[in-house]
Amino acid sequence: MFRTFLAASLAAFSLLAAPFVHAAERFHAPRLQPSITVALEAPAEKRTGATVDADGRLKIGFVRALDKAAPVLAWTPADGGYVTRIEASSPEALGLRVRLDLGTVPGAMEARVVGSDGEIQSMTIDPLHGNEAWTPWTPGDSQAIEIHSAVAPSPGALRVGAVLHFTESPLAKAAAACTLSTACSAQDPAYDAAITERKKSLMRISFVDGGGGFLCSATLIDTPMRPAAFVLTANHCINNAASATSINSFWFYEETACGSGIAPTAPTRVSNGMQIVFTNFNVDSTLLLMNQNPPSGALYAPLNPALLEPGLPVVSVSHPRGDTSRYAIGTSGEQVRDASRPYDMYVVNFSRGIIEGGSSGSGIYTMSNGHLELRGVLSQGALDLSCTNPTALTLYARLEALYPEMAQYIGAATVAPDDAPNRPQDLFLAPIGNAGLDVPLDAQGQVDLENRHIDYAGDVDVYRFFLNAPHYVTVYSTGTEDLVGTIQNSQGVALEANDDAILSQTDHNFGITRRLEAGSYYLSVAHWDPHATGTYGVHLRTEPVDANYTDLWWNANEAGWGINIDHQGNLLFATLFTYDASGAPTWLVMSGGAKQADGSYQGDLFQAHGTPFAAARWNGASLAKVGTMRLSFTGNAAGTLSYTFDGTPVTKSIARQVFSTPPTCKWSAFDRTFSLNFQDLWWNPDEAGWGVNLTHQGKVLFATLFVYDANGNPQWYVMSAGGEGANRLTYSGALYQTRGPVFNASPWTGTTVTPVGNMSFAFTDGSHGTLTYTVNGVTVTKDITRQVFASPATDCDS
Repeated sequence: MFRTFLAASLAAFSLLAAPFVHAAERFHAPRLQPSITVALEAPAEKRTGATVDADGRLKIGFVRALDKAAPVLAWTPADGGYVTRIEASSPEALGLRVRLDLGTVPGAMEARVVGSDGEIQSMTIDPLHGNEAWTPWTPGDSQAIEIHSAVAPSPGALRVGAVLHFTESPLAKAAAACTLSTACSAQDPAYDAAITERKKSLMRISFVDGGGGFLCSATLIDTPMRPAAFVLTANHCINNAASATSINSFWFYEETACGSGIAPTAPTRVSNGMQIVFTNFNVDSTLLLMNQNPPSGALYAPLNPALLEPGLPVVSVSHPRGDTSRYAIGTSGEQVRDASRPYDMYVVNFSRGIIEGGSSGSGIYTMSNGHLELRGVLSQGALDLSCTNPTALTLYARLEALYPEMAQYIGAATVAPDDAPNRPQDLFLAPIGNAGLDVPLDAQGQVDLENRHIDYAGDVDVYRFFLNAPHYVTVYSTGTEDLVGTIQNSQGVALEANDDAILSQTDHNFGITRRLEAGSYYLSVAHWDPHATGTYGVHLRTEPVDANYTDLWWNANEAGWGINIDHQGNLLFATLFTYDASGAPTWLVMSGGAKQADGSYQGDLFQAHGTPFAAARWNGASLAKVGTMRLSFTGNAAGTLSYTFDGTPVTKSIARQVFSTPPTCKWSAFDRTFSLNFQDLWWNPDEAGWGVNLTHQGKVLFATLFVYDANGNPQWYVMSAGGEGANRLTYSGALYQTRGPVFNASPWTGTTVTPVGNMSFAFTDGSHGTLTYTVNGVTVTKDITRQVFASPATDCDS
């Protein structure tokens, strides 16, 4: 909650008024009462310190949005223009920034702010840089803001929309003891001179993204367009225009002497934000341009876009945990693939010093002619990287991959003829006339674009498409080129990327199936080889599917029976594991439950008889219709099972069975070969009639095997706790047979469980494996693969 008061109802903050009014005398302003005072109540949740978020950014604050933006209504005439004053407070904050929302303002304005230290920070508010501006950081739980405009803005042209409440000062000194201060010698005069030079290219950036305030590192880079102030950081730090605009950069923040632990009280600050020039999720890098000149003394870091070979000595310069500048020395290793990004990255193992949260976006360098040349930016460190494990691998995005894409924007390459724009921002405001570059997709939407081109090294083709309602959308490429596709939201922020949709020696096309809300989206297409060109096709279509119900379902009050559901397209393959009148295990199957108009799924119910599980030769199976089955769902986690078996109706409430960490199951129109979650229906296509349902949660496989006994009657066995082996491709556990009450028993009286052997799975990839099981001393081994009966199929992610 917050309270907004007009000037007539409040006096100025007595502690802040004097120094700030003195600073404003250059505007010849009178002593101003605040036109707005935003006094927030203390946060309900006590938050202190800094945390590293899932992206590796150091989070040091949270945004407190006002329920309703407060308009600035009063401007006081002063020599040379008009002045207004704003005051904001958020109890318990270790610093503040205030978001100013811009309407139609008459041009650039100057803002000056002061906090508890009495030090004045200034910035230019320029509507050309966006419709919001965040004031500079000031320490303490209150901030006074004075804004000067040459022309009186109209009432409401400027509003206060939010306050960033800092839980940690961006000047905190929290780096680990094993980090190496740039004020300390590397015991090598050449390195000392090079690090002394390079730390003057380093900056710590404080910015706002979504609901948080963060710290990362960044580097001022040398380009053919110098003195234009281009900056490199990580895409996971800055990936949208609003975050770039909010950047405050801190320069020359270093210990006063090696080991002193003392930092300057006032590092040089630049508060006018930056602009995104080019950003790429796939190589985790962002090129920025400062909105003002870098501070005096800053040096431009030279770039080396050659491929970084393994075994080279490297140097990192960064701000770990936002602390004073630190360096680390190590060796480059082989390239590896980050699971979430489609391009390989450089591995670095440090032998002296480490990086930490807040180092993200900093540079990795190699020495050349006495200077450190930038080769890439920090993407992530291993989870166990620490002073006790300092050599754990660290991943750096490749400048070699980014450079051809950004070359034209830094004056290193001419703009070549191109059949599609390279950046989402080139499509933000104006539609493009080329066919297929503005693509509306609805429930019947399908677009096929052929003869598209990666025209030159570093070319990225961007397409915009629209959804008029939420849909699952499939995008994929065709042709012989090795391509990378990325779906981005309306702000150009990557949502998902893919390199190879299927495992193939020849097909290296991308493919993504994803649920998207109504709105505008972008698809970017690039070559996996940064220097290659080629021709391709790109295809988009909507999928007529909704929630995915693939899982093991049960009734918790009736343990001992269950139903495995495999969901593909608008069909359910449901295998019911229950008991006959004698208490013996039996199974029934609805192999084609079709979606009905009311959202339920219904189909014929069958009972099967077939070849005994231990037979040397598979002789097939026969199906007999025994009734019908209907499944209806309430939300995503509960439903009702109704079926008739030989004229006997049964209705049961069901819910997903949870025994470990459940996966997220989505849709895929492609091969699941790269998946390491095996939840699905598996079979041997040469032996139709038997199969095994796998439910994969955490590191546990729950396997239900449906086969036939020695007399050919339906029989099932269960491995309820198959544990993960030495790698994520092997699982094994005890195998059980159960007996229980007849399928329609009420009340349900429970079951008996008898161990009969063991079961194991050895997967070669996400779509193929080997099943081995033993029942009462008889061992069976079968090749298995995922069963596909409709599209899109299920793809679960642990």
